[in-house]
Amino acid sequence: MSKDEFRQAAMFFADTVDAVGPSQWDEPALGVWNVRDLIGHTSRSIARVAEFGQQRADNVDVSSAAEHYHVSLAPDGINEAIAEAGREAGQGLGDDISQTIRASLNATLAVLETIPDGTIIAYPNGGIKLEHYLETRVVELTIHTLDVLAATGIEIDPPREALACTLRILADLAVDSDFGGQLALLAAGRGVIADRFSVLG
Repeated sequence: MSKDEFRQAAMFFADTVDAVGPSQWDEPALGVWNVRDLIGHTSRSIARVAEFGQQRADNVDVSSAAEHYHVSLAPDGINEAIAEAGREAGQGLGDDISQTIRASLNATLAVLETIPDGTIIAYPNGGIKLEHYLETRVVELTIHTLDVLAATGIEIDPPREALACTLRILADLAVDSDFGGQLALLAAGRGVIADRFSVLG
């Protein structure tokens, strides 16, 4: 996993935000979130790379992107906490949301260039290698940008490398879930799954 996939996913997100119309910010998007909330939540995947990228850990506590999701989504009430944090982040974007996100992206990319590959960074779950944490951010940026596109009707193709990284991590999560076989059949065009599910939990 190179830094390029993160850069591509972040640019995909920023380009999509630029295309959101003035009347679309309050429209429903995902679950309890409107478009502004969803974009606020997604923007945290940029800002946190700059924040955590400047923190160091001595040991690896989270050994993969998939393990990050298992650990992060385990606490009781986590979905409610994520929803509220997304709303707060959306409000914190200010009046010129595109400009706020572009400024955050530029600052984050500048920090990222100073971090050597293989660095173990410190974040709320402990120590994790930079490349594994970036993989989780690629997943978040790619999936939620696709959510924004679905909510707004904007048509932008996701970057190939970022999408490949996202699907690889989702496959790892699927194998650890009860839905791996079903997902494999679905991907191979074997019928339709009646019940919705998510390999994220």
